[in-house]
Amino acid sequence: MSGCLRAGGEVNERGTGWDLKRNRMPVIEQVSERYVAPLEGGMSWRSNFAWALSGNVVYAACQWGMVIALAKLGNSFMVGQFSLGLAITTPVLMFTNLQLRAVQATDAKRRHSFGEYLGLRVITTLVAIALIAAIAGLGGYERETALVILAVGLMKSIESLSDVFYGLFQLNDHLEQTGRSMMIRGFFSVIGLSAGLYLTKSLVWGIALLAGVWLGVLIGFDARRGLRFAAATRGRTAIAGNKRWHRVWPMFCLDRQGKLVRLALPLGIVMTLVALNFNMPRCFLHARFAGHQLGISSAMAYTTVVVATFADALGHATLPRMSRLYASGNLAAFRSSLLRLVAFGAAFGLAGFAAANFLSAPLLTILFSAEYATHAEVFAWLVAAAGISCIASLLNYGITSAQCFRIQVPMFLLVVGSNALACAWLVPSFGLRGAAMAMVIAYLVHLAATSGILVYLLSSHRKNDVRLQAAEIYCDNWEASL
Repeated sequence: MSGCLRAGGEVNERGTGWDLKRNRMPVIEQVSERYVAPLEGGMSWRSNFAWALSGNVVYAACQWGMVIALAKLGNSFMVGQFSLGLAITTPVLMFTNLQLRAVQATDAKRRHSFGEYLGLRVITTLVAIALIAAIAGLGGYERETALVILAVGLMKSIESLSDVFYGLFQLNDHLEQTGRSMMIRGFFSVIGLSAGLYLTKSLVWGIALLAGVWLGVLIGFDARRGLRFAAATRGRTAIAGNKRWHRVWPMFCLDRQGKLVRLALPLGIVMTLVALNFNMPRCFLHARFAGHQLGISSAMAYTTVVVATFADALGHATLPRMSRLYASGNLAAFRSSLLRLVAFGAAFGLAGFAAANFLSAPLLTILFSAEYATHAEVFAWLVAAAGISCIASLLNYGITSAQCFRIQVPMFLLVVGSNALACAWLVPSFGLRGAAMAMVIAYLVHLAATSGILVYLLSSHRKNDVRLQAAEIYCDNWEASL
């Protein structure tokens, strides 16, 4: 019998799964896992969506305020150092985080406790810090720049720990906690970075103060609010002791967390492929044309982040509920929720595309300059790509809610490959318009792939449901025979 070590030192024994194996009743174990414990006191998906969207919008605005603070209280060199730190640390943490929040939010059957998720995130974050330190130390950077990279890595590592609590809030349909945390963290981030730069004139110390602010939010808000929900997610692993803070302490159970790594690893690969797919046209534009063209394309593409923010908020709000519906075999309600999700995304995408066709020139002039308005057609293609991506991403949430993670790796390899081929074909001939058209092609491939996978999942789940019903009949007859 194996045990799990909590950070405080206690060993917690595994329960239900071992007992069922000892009693040699695997069929009953399989059937019992079909039922998902209902959550009480969860917010509606509309409220969760509103909080998720407002939290992301406020946090994005605060991030923009941090850039302004760097430019006003520092200089352009500091802005470049901070951008370099983000460019180096973000891909590393995107991979090592394994998108664990999505796994946690779709753990409808509570197979893993919150402590196991947090313990795994602590391990992967330490690995990420070691990799970032190696890059900063061996990358040939100046001492000050290397310290900035390491400071940004520590700051983002604290954010990755908060992300596990966001998964806990999301699992329990309480995204208002996530929204509030993001707002508080964003607001005090601007104050902390500004105060650090003003008092020390050093970017390293400014980021250090910013990291301290994020640590304070992690302990003072995220962990304290997490106490309310952590005890309900213990799953098969009992919590040892009655100490209140043990509920939000990391737990280290290598055999169970090894299984969790194998489950979540495809999502780490997927996040890397998503970043590569988004930057693919920029790479081709940079290789073919001058930096001026790349700057115009990047600026216009940034405006489409609004669509992605809407899709992410909508997906996060409905992901736990769809996961519970799929896990419990309620396919009719699952399809209904997914279709409603896609309908909202399609309506938002169509509205954005219509606005881009009729208002692109004046909008680009207001946001940037008259030079950008001459590329109104390119902007319309980019908005069309964002609209298709919105629908495909929401369908992808349906796949994730079923905890089908491995299939997403070849799917995104196909998307990235189609994007690369389209860029190689269209960018040399059509320039900026060709890059935008390549994005449309890539997202159409993503849309087709997600649709096909969901059709397969729903049909296969129906067949498995028939087999599980037969298993239930067998169990009932077996128990009656006793």
